[in-house]
Amino acid sequence: MEIEQLVIECKKGLNMSLEADEIIDGAIKQKLLAIRAYLLGAGVKTKRLDSDLGIAVMVIGVTDLWNLNAGEIKFSPVFRTLATQLALGGSHET
Repeated sequence: MEIEQLVIECKKGLNMSLEADEIIDGAIKQKLLAIRAYLLGAGVKTKRLDSDLGIAVMVIGVTDLWNLNAGEIKFSPVFRTLATQLALGGSHET
């Protein structure tokens, strides 16, 4: 999925207006790039990032990072659980 489409999915997850906003979209893109790099570093295969689960995990990760204070990183338990499932692959490859 293209980054612009992922931004829209994140805006939905954050209950934001879907209208283009250069500042908000830029902040979401930065967080998406960080989450994508985190997942790849955790062993997630690139093709799994485009699966339904991969997209959901990236959206959850962005929402987890959205309202953090400086110097604070806190992923939700659901993000960690689903990221692990995504990295392990399981029997359902998409």
